Amino acid sequence: MEKRKKKTFKSKNFTHQRFFRSISGRNEQTTYPQIFYPPTLQSFLKQQQLTYPRYSKPRPHRTLWDIPINPNIVAPIAGIGLFILSFVAVVKGLSLTAIAFGLISWSGAIWGLYQFLRWWGKQRRQQEQDYQHSQQVKQWQRANKLRDRYLKNAHKHQKQQLESRRQKLRQLLKNNVEQPVAQSDAQKGVSEVKFLEVLQSVLPTVEFGGEFPIPNFDYPYSMDMAFIDQDTGLSINIEIDEPYEGKKKQPHHCLDDGKDEKRNHFFLERNWVVLRFAEEQVVKNPQGCCRCLVEVIVNFTQDKSLLEKVQQFPTLEPVKAWTVSEARQLAVWKHRETYLHEAGVYRNNKLNSKQ
Repeated sequence: MEKRKKKTFKSKNFTHQRFFRSISGRNEQTTYPQIFYPPTLQSFLKQQQLTYPRYSKPRPHRTLWDIPINPNIVAPIAGIGLFILSFVAVVKGLSLTAIAFGLISWSGAIWGLYQFLRWWGKQRRQQEQDYQHSQQVKQWQRANKLRDRYLKNAHKHQKQQLESRRQKLRQLLKNNVEQPVAQSDAQKGVSEVKFLEVLQSVLPTVEFGGEFPIPNFDYPYSMDMAFIDQDTGLSINIEIDEPYEGKKKQPHHCLDDGKDEKRNHFFLERNWVVLRFAEEQVVKNPQGCCRCLVEVIVNFTQDKSLLEKVQQFPTLEPVKAWTVSEARQLAVWKHRETYLHEAGVYRNNKLNSKQ
């Protein structure tokens, strides 16, 4: 019996594609881009949400024939009729045939009375439902008129509402966002310089981030990039995550190592919004990443003019985040070198390690 050949990395391409199909989910917790809001800004967004109610026209109700009849009404009438029939039969000495005919006639009369009471009850129920429906339609018409009137005049107050929103955000963040103590001297990743140029074409204030001292630790946190809205003080930490380091191929930014979670918590406590992109997204679609950043900003400031600048930019496809074991496999497949080379960033099969 022939032994089955053990699969090797000669079938790397097929295995590589199958692996990416297996981790191409869209769970917001495990895909890029990842957006984290500090609790203060989460509360702000909830307070600023405006919803316009939509009222559906009430539907009329139709009463069915299964209306129960109170037996206390039919039973006494039937009992009285049987008593009268029995009394007449005894007094007059009626024959059995006459008595039977009387019973059948009286049963028919009782059945007819029962059906009449059902019809009468149905008519009364239908009249009540029609009246309720007419009142609901009138209420629906009044509500829609008020809604249409508000929407018609909403644009007149839009500028005032926008300025009020920005003022609330400005007051909320004033002196509540910790700023870096120094400019970061960390080595820039191979994809960050070109990405910064794309961002600055739309948002000139985006720049490389600074350093934040970590309590009881010798080394500071260094931001990749930072955006600060000069008007409102909205501050966004922009991070670019690669699956492994360039030289040592060590797994980096993994879901199951907890390092990024601690780092996110550090900046969220200081009222920074954290926006994480996968390096693959930044390299392949920097304009899509820029559009995502603009949408986050507009979500707070409602500055629609920014959306017009990125209207023609492509949308950003999600990229599945990775675990430590998956990052090691990606390093074996040289996945990072592949997409960097295709984008013209990777040269001569060398990567600059990013600390």
